[in-house]
Amino acid sequence: MKGGYSWPRGAKFAFSIFDDTDNATTANCKPVYDYLIEKGILTTKSVWVYPPKGKYLGSSLSDADYLRWLKGIDKRGVEIGLHNVGDGKFSRPEILSGLLTFQERLGYSPRIHCNHVSNADNLYWWDRRFVWPISVIYRIGYFLKRRKSPPLGGDAKSSDCFWGDAAKEKIKYVRNLTFAKVNTLSRDPKMPWHDPEKPYVNYWFSSSDGHDVTVFNDLLSPENLNVLEAEGGACIVYTHFASGFVDEEGNLDPTFKARIDDLASRDGWFAPCSDLLDYMLERNGTGTVSYWYRLSRNILWIIERLQKAIKYRM
Repeated sequence: MKGGYSWPRGAKFAFSIFDDTDNATTANCKPVYDYLIEKGILTTKSVWVYPPKGKYLGSSLSDADYLRWLKGIDKRGVEIGLHNVGDGKFSRPEILSGLLTFQERLGYSPRIHCNHVSNADNLYWWDRRFVWPISVIYRIGYFLKRRKSPPLGGDAKSSDCFWGDAAKEKIKYVRNLTFAKVNTLSRDPKMPWHDPEKPYVNYWFSSSDGHDVTVFNDLLSPENLNVLEAEGGACIVYTHFASGFVDEEGNLDPTFKARIDDLASRDGWFAPCSDLLDYMLERNGTGTVSYWYRLSRNILWIIERLQKAIKYRM
């Protein structure tokens, strides 16, 4: 295969989705998952343990009906991951209790996680998301804009929201950079990998940008899927299914349905994110990468972020 992998069952490519839980409810997400499962496309849905107390909306594991729905899609093969324990500021005791609640209510600990916007407990976020010298540039820019230094984060032992030790113990994969190309492996061919300078994260992975329904539909255009198939690659889409995929009457976006129909008709391996990352990690070996590799990914990310801002006028 051109992508460097022989995918299970002789599939031509691999595909998954990580769904960010911002603003998610049963009403605005259930139709999406019903359709994906019907088409045999298994993915990963992130959740919050606690009701949001920041600026975002959405359901959490404290909502009985929502939890019942999550358990149902979990039984049908959808992976449930973590997007911090909630939206807003949470202390270390709250975070540790939240991780236990996740395990109690779903029957297992989360294997995969993505930081939520600017939560104070994010792991290696803000300037620490990047390598030197980009981290220094980010830190200076943050200070000039806000007149203060970036938060300590959940990876700092001196922070009152430190949970890096628990993340190291329970969570295997954490998402970092998101790229524009449909073949995520073309942008991060060595993922998942470990950064020795960030010991509380076992393995980092990248994703392809499907931020909302418009960006998602553009990413999964027939032309792009042709490329993914021809390259024998792997795509992990990072998206927000609560962002325009379902209208107020509960109907799926028709272009999204067409994209999923096209995707499902192709010879792909459709697996939850952790299953796909496990498969690649087993074949990548140690999962460690050099400073120069990490720096090159950071630079590529910056270039593609600027291109996205121009294309979507963001």
